[in-house]
Amino acid sequence: MKHKTLILSFLLIISFCFGQNDHLEPTKDFSQYDDVRKAYYENLFILLYSGFSEKPNVLYTSRPSFSAEYAFSVEKTGNKNYIILNKLSENYWYASDRKSVKIITNKIKINNDLYLKIGELFELFIDQTKEKERIFETLPDGRVLEHLTVIVDGTGYSFSITGKNGEIRTGITQSPHPRNKPMLSRFVKICDDLCKIKTSKNIFQKNIFKEIELLINDIKKNESQPI
Repeated sequence: MKHKTLILSFLLIISFCFGQNDHLEPTKDFSQYDDVRKAYYENLFILLYSGFSEKPNVLYTSRPSFSAEYAFSVEKTGNKNYIILNKLSENYWYASDRKSVKIITNKIKINNDLYLKIGELFELFIDQTKEKERIFETLPDGRVLEHLTVIVDGTGYSFSITGKNGEIRTGITQSPHPRNKPMLSRFVKICDDLCKIKTSKNIFQKNIFKEIELLINDIKKNESQPI
């Protein structure tokens, strides 16, 4: 009698099903990585988060494969709200001398409406963080394959919020594509647009506020289907 065998295969496949896995995933514990990668993450975050509050309202981090890493923190100081953007002078992983990598900082005051709306968007996505759906296929000969998406290069993104009790929650994603992860793709674009704010003039902030509001509304319209 022929027994069916479960075969776990790494296939270079991208599943372009709308809405499938269009959500953040739980953060990985980098302390369990090998010594080289563990040292990279530990030192990167110490440098990249320089000047940030230990518990900001929200925190966004982008780690491109080859270009410089960057992050922003949204914080309240007294009755004023700020986006603090830090960008490295070069990619930290490939830097020949990591001690020479510098921080480029930009701090912009934002209005309270935008501050609250950014927090609402981050919370909405992080509340729906879950492990990626596993996809299996049964072949004619009875074998079962697991389809796994393998991304060799790309950009890693992480998103964090600080709750009312001081608990920090984080979700991550890797190079979301507009076709198979439309909501996440728009979320990343909004965050990158926030990185580009150069002035506190209301017209720029109103435009981003509208983008955030539209994304929130689109997600809520489909709240019966997880993003």
